[in-house]
Amino acid sequence: MYNIIMENKIRLILQQNKGKYVSGQDMSDALFVSRMTISSEIKKLKQQGYDIITSTKKGYCLTDQTDMIILSQIKESIDSHINNVLYFETLDSTSTYITTHQEDVGTLVIAEEQTQGKGRQNKPFLSQKFKGIYMSFVIDPQLDIHKSLKMTACSALALVKTIEKYYDVKPSIKWVNDIYIGDLKIAGILCEATLDLNTSLINRMVIGIGLNVFEQDFKQFDSIATSLESITHTKVSREKLIIEFFDQFFNEFARIDDPSLMDDYRHYSNILHQHITVYQNNTSYDAYVEHINDDGSLLIQANNQSIILNSGEITIRKVTPQRT
Repeated sequence: MYNIIMENKIRLILQQNKGKYVSGQDMSDALFVSRMTISSEIKKLKQQGYDIITSTKKGYCLTDQTDMIILSQIKESIDSHINNVLYFETLDSTSTYITTHQEDVGTLVIAEEQTQGKGRQNKPFLSQKFKGIYMSFVIDPQLDIHKSLKMTACSALALVKTIEKYYDVKPSIKWVNDIYIGDLKIAGILCEATLDLNTSLINRMVIGIGLNVFEQDFKQFDSIATSLESITHTKVSREKLIIEFFDQFFNEFARIDDPSLMDDYRHYSNILHQHITVYQNNTSYDAYVEHINDDGSLLIQANNQSIILNSGEITIRKVTPQRT
């Protein structure tokens, strides 16, 4: 525990002086430890991937290539809703960690990278180190199961509004859980609910967020995904984005029964009144999106009939018009 606390204190000093040198002596004086301890902890941070320049005369400098997430500042900003914040260099999946360890309501788990990041239907979500926001949190919404899609709507609206605050772009929402800029995916949301059988209300929901923040090699996903930095050529700290997201999320959640919530969701939709292809039960069919209902479900026209889609094992893709 001591090593983790010391590492976090050194990370905070480096982040607060980003782009500047801090001498080993100044750090050892501030933290009441030896310079050898400082040197040892810096070495560990470098091994974890932090881009730190070491100078015998000047000390240590965290370069702009590394964006550190400082937990203390996040905790101070969101403590009215989240009372336990856990940070990891590497996890298989933040949502899996919460479920496996049965973390309590009010817990937020953040990872610098995920080795098995996942979305709906266990589809992979590329989660490279220091390149994005990979986090999951637990809340008790006390919500009717038929309104569960509105929790995804809250998360999606919080994400697009956070992006709009810091970047000059117009993000959109692809039903039910993806955020796009143009035709490229920028973020994904995964909501997993537990139902209280006595009340028929959702008493526990794990919400997972994956947001591509910095430039990266998307490998096999290069044609369908992008990052905020790649699109805007703007760097914003992940810490700021996380704090803003929670501010927006709990504002949206506070109006979950207000019709204006879904009005906003429809405003940001990129599939409303569009032609789509629906993939369900190993089959596919063409459809037209007529409406997004107040409960978050999708009303489509297909094969001369109206059909309501409620997520589940359903995937939709927007039909791209053929060029002539």
